[in-house]
Amino acid sequence: MVSRDTKLQIELVSVVIVSWALLFGVFEPGPVASVAFVAAAYFVIVAGTHLYLAVAGTSETIPIAARWRYVGVAAVVAAAVFLAGTVGNAQLGSITLNQLLGGVFAVTVVTYLVYEARAGYLASRQ
Repeated sequence: MVSRDTKLQIELVSVVIVSWALLFGVFEPGPVASVAFVAAAYFVIVAGTHLYLAVAGTSETIPIAARWRYVGVAAVVAAAVFLAGTVGNAQLGSITLNQLLGGVFAVTVVTYLVYEARAGYLASRQ
């Protein structure tokens, strides 16, 4: 049986594909609009299902709090993708914004993984 998560994921990917075809088939977006669309498409595909189910308060197999944490991490990554694609080569002293964003990305992902591992361990102990 197909889960509700899978059905929502298929619908969201379909919406992104149709939007992509309409945007790039009808219009010729500039570089900033293209990067914004890629970042938004990433967020919708990766976190859209979690966001919808968290707002709806549905917790089939994944706790709602874990869904919100995942949405937060995906939002940080989408923002980093947008910034890297638009102003990533800007210099901030002796480093570029891309280098700084790489560090933010690494710290975000490692912190998320450690937190989720700890939360899973604590949940298994109850």
